[in-house]
Amino acid sequence: MSAPAAAVVPRGRILLIRPDGTEGGAHPLHDGENLVGRGQGSLFEGDLYLSPRHAEFVLGPEGLMVRDLRSLNGVFVKIEVEEMLESGDVIRVGQELLRFEIISPPAPLEDGTEVAGTPNPGFWGRLSVIVGRDVDGSAFPLFGDAIVMGRERGDILFPEDGYVSGTHARISLRDGRVYLVDVGSSNGTFLRVRGERRIPSGAFILMGQQLFRVEYR
Repeated sequence: MSAPAAAVVPRGRILLIRPDGTEGGAHPLHDGENLVGRGQGSLFEGDLYLSPRHAEFVLGPEGLMVRDLRSLNGVFVKIEVEEMLESGDVIRVGQELLRFEIISPPAPLEDGTEVAGTPNPGFWGRLSVIVGRDVDGSAFPLFGDAIVMGRERGDILFPEDGYVSGTHARISLRDGRVYLVDVGSSNGTFLRVRGERRIPSGAFILMGQQLFRVEYR
């Protein structure tokens, strides 16, 4: 009589973090591919902001990779160090969704005709508030060496958002490249994953309307 097969022990877990900071339920992470989405586990069933196939977590010898499966609302990772931004990146600060875009100087037409527009006083980028699918709200020009975002202090303020710290995050221009850094905010600054991203154990992730911490060994 053959012995029963040994149960496969998960190497990690996706842990729900409640709004008060306490830990909620957990979803196991096994070696290989782990699908996450609405209907893929009790943690995700009731979140209508999750796509049915939202993300894939791939756990291997070199760590954990998260892949956004072209979800509608994205996967956001809490940044721990300064991150280089690309045009089109989406940032979450408090409850604000912001799209970063580089502003390039207008190029003349092939016949040499210059494009008319308001004189540019040195803007190199802009942040647009995302208010819906393919719908942007207010836009903030970026200029100088750095722009600070916050609820009470800085160049771009979100006074009505209680999840934004007084001084929250900074976007800097150095040597032709743009960088984002959190400046000690209470709730963190999150960056939407571009395709896929390797994440360390202990990283915080926003998916749908929920915050998670990823742990693995």
